[in-house]
Amino acid sequence: MKDLYRYIFTKAYFFCINVFKEKEFPQYFASGVLTLVMVTSIVIILELIQYLSFPVRVNILGEYHGYFAVFSWGLILLYVNNKKRYLKILEYNSKISKRKKKKLKVYSIIYLLFLFVAFFLLGALIREYNIQNR
Repeated sequence: MKDLYRYIFTKAYFFCINVFKEKEFPQYFASGVLTLVMVTSIVIILELIQYLSFPVRVNILGEYHGYFAVFSWGLILLYVNNKKRYLKILEYNSKISKRKKKKLKVYSIIYLLFLFVAFFLLGALIREYNIQNR
């Protein structure tokens, strides 16, 4: 999982450099993308557990997701910028084999698609439950 997150960070870093032509602070964009992926994973798991165990109170935690995301982004930024750790992450990804890069590429695409679909399916489940129980 750590390698997958490193790979996603690296791809977001170079996406920011190549598309937005940002050369000074691309680690901020990459940290934001990594935060989005990590927080979405955690929120999907928590909301699914809450939906399955006690569906009446599903939206209670929803107001805190924003705070959690900002706090997580701050922690990831501190981690990445401390001693320029983002350069070590980029160096690590440049040294891995082509075979492992292909695996990570496939895994990251599957993982991101799964997150996207799960996010909207869970939202549909919650909306359907709320409509039925009015």
